[in-house]
Amino acid sequence: MTTSCPNVSWLLCTNRLDDYLIRAIESCLAQTMPDFELLLVVNGEKADQIAADLESRYASDSRVRVVATAMRQLNFSLSLGLHLARAPFVARMDADDVAAPDRLQQQLARMQANPALAVLGSWYHLIDQHGEVVGMVEKPVTDAEIRRQLPFKNPLCHPSVMLRKAPILAVGGYLGGQHAEDYDLWARLSLVPEWQFENSPLPVLDYNAAPDGPARGSRQAYANMAGAQFRNFIVSRRVRWLLGSVVTSLKSLWARR
Repeated sequence: MTTSCPNVSWLLCTNRLDDYLIRAIESCLAQTMPDFELLLVVNGEKADQIAADLESRYASDSRVRVVATAMRQLNFSLSLGLHLARAPFVARMDADDVAAPDRLQQQLARMQANPALAVLGSWYHLIDQHGEVVGMVEKPVTDAEIRRQLPFKNPLCHPSVMLRKAPILAVGGYLGGQHAEDYDLWARLSLVPEWQFENSPLPVLDYNAAPDGPARGSRQAYANMAGAQFRNFIVSRRVRWLLGSVVTSLKSLWARR
């Protein structure tokens, strides 16, 4: 069941309809915690048709909301989803990953226990194209550890996070460039010291490591990440951000595309 203001809004963006997407959606719906909505933001040239297909498939499930936009870039879909989400907490999800059945229950309990927690990610399993677990990725757990790594790398797995909506909206939501939407947001939020980051050591996500998407190792991703780091250096005057910008710029020299 879904109330007019559920506890959590899933936010899942996609530009395609395939078996991976259906698997991701079904994992979102099969949660041990009942009070949530699933907000599907469909973007791109085929958005209207994909949205119509999804609406037809899930017409009997009042928890599912489908929105279509012709705007292709992910950061617009993410901010649109944040704007439309009815819950005070937003759980991100990617279209080819799998959520653990108790993910929302675990993350919501932790967020409610710590009112200063703005972003809660997790360790996560790596799965292949068949859904088989092939490894696990461990991330820094505490706010101090995450902030220490943030000027140099992304210490949070975006599709694993639950966000407290109010502070995310306060810093402008997703404003970053292509392939660095999440990192840009974390960088801006890190300049507000009263809000905290955290990663749970309990994996609540199976992350699809099989596809070689355009975001991975691209010059565009490095450029936008370096831009966010340099902006934070200008704003904060903290040299770590400048060093991070230089390191990221050097990495781009070996980018594949």
